[in-house]
Amino acid sequence: MTKLAKWHVEEILENFVLGGFPVKDDDRFLACSSILTSMIDTVEVDELNKAFIFHTMSGSEYLCPFEDIRWTDRFAEFSKDNLERLKVVPHFVDEAIKLAHEKESSFVAWLEKEIFNGDLFIEIGAGGILNVHFKYEDKVHRLSNQIHMGMFKDSYLYQLSGIVDFRHYEFISGSVSTYHMSDSIKRLVVNNIGRRPVTIDNVVYKHGVTVTRVTEENHPEGLISPDAFNGKSLLSDFMEGVDLLD
Repeated sequence: MTKLAKWHVEEILENFVLGGFPVKDDDRFLACSSILTSMIDTVEVDELNKAFIFHTMSGSEYLCPFEDIRWTDRFAEFSKDNLERLKVVPHFVDEAIKLAHEKESSFVAWLEKEIFNGDLFIEIGAGGILNVHFKYEDKVHRLSNQIHMGMFKDSYLYQLSGIVDFRHYEFISGSVSTYHMSDSIKRLVVNNIGRRPVTIDNVVYKHGVTVTRVTEENHPEGLISPDAFNGKSLLSDFMEGVDLLD
């Protein structure tokens, strides 16, 4: 049975499907790869273990702990509505959303003790990124991604206005290239939760936590974009070396 994190239930063409991220590598999926299942057939509630078990029309089973439901407002709202339409008692959905909030709060409190200001904490597997958090002025912030649809390839933006800006292209075979990091990012703290190595900007991260210091040598600034925080100005090259006191 595949265990999912950041899972949700959505409606596609009047059928319900399950979306989420496998929490570890298995025979079909890589950890942190984003999946959509076939149509949901039935849902069981394991009240003792605080989990839902989804059975799909293809014969697959998925274990979805209450605490791992996607709890942000948009996802929580339509997951709750869709689960109720699948005849799940509303009380269990409310409990799941509550536990998910508590899990995130507990994780953030732990991170605030474990990482330093300027650390970008990335939870990742060979299938992609699961979570990103950034510590700034002794407070940890969770960063959600925005997808930028490009002409040739998509990119992913993690931003906190005026504080941090981190961008990367799509994962390909367990490898990813970033194309912008604001200089507020001092270190990458990468937790590879899968069993396969992941490569970020030519640095290989094996299973477990690895820390990489970010410098101008291994990731210089340079993005020119009106929506980029801490990017390169159009006048940067012209102004370089100019003594403003003259």
